Amino acid sequence: MKAKKIWANFSVKNAKRTEEFYTQLGFSPSKQNNYPQLASFLFGDDGFVIHFFEQGTQIDEYLTSGSATNSEIIFTLSAETEAEVKEWAAKVKSTGGTILKDVQRDESNYYGFAFADPDGHKFNVLLMEKGM
Repeated sequence: MKAKKIWANFSVKNAKRTEEFYTQLGFSPSKQNNYPQLASFLFGDDGFVIHFFEQGTQIDEYLTSGSATNSEIIFTLSAETEAEVKEWAAKVKSTGGTILKDVQRDESNYYGFAFADPDGHKFNVLLMEKGM
């Protein structure tokens, strides 16, 4: 068996708020979205799709909204420079995201930070420099 595509589905409290958050971060909406209770975006050069279904829709059978204490998954977004990492952090703060771990170098010498979107879904932004 071979899967032709893979994408992610999250449950969110307010699809409109989610749409505004990820639009302000600069992500492109997916053309697959023609449902008012769905915010859908493309991530990365390969156009990985993440669908954000509003609670009270068909996704409720499978998912619950994220919480501050645990996570169903964490996605990593790559950055190309330290300045870009800092820019991401500033955008996340200004658009209503929560910084979970401030911008810094970790024990593996990666430069980045972690954040949660307004529904508690977790991401981190990392600069993975060559030669490390």
